[in-house]
Amino acid sequence: MDGTARLSPFAPCFVFASALLTTSCGGGEGAPPNTPASRPNAPDPEAPLDGSPAASAPSASLAAPTDGVWPFVGTISDGDRDAQLERLKRDPGPIKSNWVPPGKSDRYGHAEGLINAKADAVRAKLLDFTRYKDLAGPKFKSVRVVDKQGQNTDVYFQLPIMRGLVTIWYVTRFPPSRTTGGGDVLEGTFVKGNIKGMHIAFTVRPGTEEANSVLVCDLVLRPSIPAPQSALDEELRDACGDAINSLRKTIAATP
Repeated sequence: MDGTARLSPFAPCFVFASALLTTSCGGGEGAPPNTPASRPNAPDPEAPLDGSPAASAPSASLAAPTDGVWPFVGTISDGDRDAQLERLKRDPGPIKSNWVPPGKSDRYGHAEGLINAKADAVRAKLLDFTRYKDLAGPKFKSVRVVDKQGQNTDVYFQLPIMRGLVTIWYVTRFPPSRTTGGGDVLEGTFVKGNIKGMHIAFTVRPGTEEANSVLVCDLVLRPSIPAPQSALDEELRDACGDAINSLRKTIAATP
């Protein structure tokens, strides 16, 4: 897994802008979607205009987990919960790191932080997919819902980099959040794009007091170009931290 560059909140596709300065990559602007992304045999509405193909389906290590496996763990131990709350009492975060989750082979970025809102309010913001453009920030040319089938929502992200010479795009599928013994989990999995794959998981837990909550972000990305793992590690954990800060600002701005 390779890549580099600054990640923005909720946007795991652009960690490798600096690597693109020295490595060629299929660019061109992804056409805005006008048909649902997940319908079989439909034309690919997000394909880049230069003809570079969309990435194939994610590998097994990036596939959606089943019940009981990370991030849908059955519970979090009292010791782990207490240790997390003690860390966040000393430093409300985001506290950032990298790790390989149980059952995975990829190194994820990880961040945890306190949010000054109850868990229900935090979960509601994470599920408001029509407002993800606000969460993603001004660097994005397009962030919008492109399909909704049943309870699943597909969100399209498009980001120009290298002063607009290359546009990165991908579609992420979000099913409903799920409640486990470890907290409420919202997961996003890769559908297609001009990257190799990605996976993001948000976990919301009770906080250090009744009026706040803990938000945990875990993120992995497989870009299409080579770059040092150390650079990717940094960008992935920074992206998770940015996501927590962005949600804090959104919560604070809510009347």
